[in-house]
Amino acid sequence: MKRLILYTILGLGVNLWFGTGTLCAQSLTGRTMYVTAKTVEIKKSTAFFADSLGTLSYGAPVSVLKENGKWVQIKSLEPPVISGWVAAASLTTKRIIASAGKTSASANEIALAGKGFNQEVENAYRQNGTLDYSAIDAMEAIEIPSRQLLSFLQEGHLAQGE
Repeated sequence: MKRLILYTILGLGVNLWFGTGTLCAQSLTGRTMYVTAKTVEIKKSTAFFADSLGTLSYGAPVSVLKENGKWVQIKSLEPPVISGWVAAASLTTKRIIASAGKTSASANEIALAGKGFNQEVENAYRQNGTLDYSAIDAMEAIEIPSRQLLSFLQEGHLAQGE
């Protein structure tokens, strides 16, 4: 009997924890978040090719108005005030100080994160010889207007994502 009660309690706990996610997942609505990308486009809707309403820079504070899957409706907290949608992955709850060219993360840490590394991984690579990021830097410098990309996808009858 004790085992039955114990298994029932464990089962309910697991169901509440993983099942609905409402007890574990904290809503971001009403919270202040910060832009984690160099620049992020604020979109008119949650569609990837939605019209851009403007951009925000690294560290810009925003207020979360609403959540919709991988997208978050935000309102910028600094002029010019813009409201729209951004990818949730472009935001963090950690305050980023970005004034007078200084940030809470060093330029080296930001560069490493942009390449998918942290300091530990970078040190391991440095022990194996010299590193050359010129090809990665060249790829990151390529910019294709979203209208041109959409046209390419439509002409090739390719999926347009979410």
